[in-house]
Amino acid sequence: MAMPLKAAVAIYIVALNLSLIALLIKVWPVALTTAGAALWSPEGRFLIIAAAAGALGSYIHLATSFVHYAGNRSLLQSWGWWYFLRPSIGAALALVVYFVLRAGLISGSGESATANLNPYGVASVSALAGMFSKQATEKLREVFENICATKQQPDPKSEIKEIS
Repeated sequence: MAMPLKAAVAIYIVALNLSLIALLIKVWPVALTTAGAALWSPEGRFLIIAAAAGALGSYIHLATSFVHYAGNRSLLQSWGWWYFLRPSIGAALALVVYFVLRAGLISGSGESATANLNPYGVASVSALAGMFSKQATEKLREVFENICATKQQPDPKSEIKEIS
């Protein structure tokens, strides 16, 4: 990868990091007496936290990858799209994980449900989903297969009958 392109990717990575951290700080649940607290509903705030934390987790993965490959002088231009799209994939995956966890673990809706949510828990699970997207996707596949499992008919060829 040419040096100007490496520099552009590095600048993108730094800007992305600062933007994600600023977004998390801006939407983090605080006392309702602060200015701007009414901009988002509590649920909307948690959705933004989940997406931003998932993108941040993906950012950690992509920044580590970039530093490793750029440092070893083996960074390839063909991976540019991966670096560009990785945070969006992490954000989307973190939202899906958040929806799955909310659907199965937390009852209630509106203020009562979000009052009991721990923003640190939402952010940590979301960040881990973004950072380890392959494992998170596999776990979601397992969950979906269990939920939507169909009863399989036994294969007659696999049945061995003993003759006595």
